[in-house]
Amino acid sequence: MKKITADARKIIAYVPDKWEVKIDPKVLGWIDSGREIYFPKIMNQKLEFILPETWENGPFDVLEPKGAKILNPSEAEWIVVPALGYDEFGYRLGRGGGFYDRTLCAVDSSKLIGLTYEELFPASFAKENHDIRVGRVITEKKNYQIV
Repeated sequence: MKKITADARKIIAYVPDKWEVKIDPKVLGWIDSGREIYFPKIMNQKLEFILPETWENGPFDVLEPKGAKILNPSEAEWIVVPALGYDEFGYRLGRGGGFYDRTLCAVDSSKLIGLTYEELFPASFAKENHDIRVGRVITEKKNYQIV
């Protein structure tokens, strides 16, 4: 993922829960590189992507950013999307809240990156009409270009 996002200036990432793949912006070279890394905050049943100044506990025991700068997801060059799994077509199995599906439904799926473990990809699950798909799935072993 470091190579894919090397030239990006605005990236949306996430703070993982215990089931999601951990991402470290420092390891990926995103910190101190002039990049802006935004994180999700639940607002009115959707997500807003905020450049963090500080952090606070949010719903579902996940840290959420506090800050004044908000990014429209269409302005991000890459959006790293959390999930419990992805199928072979890039559709994601979320945790049932629909926050990412509602927020990112109009974003070009080629900008969406899903992270999972090789042994869990592809996952088998029933896709729902509102499910979004990612343009690529990255595991610890391989980069799967979907769209």
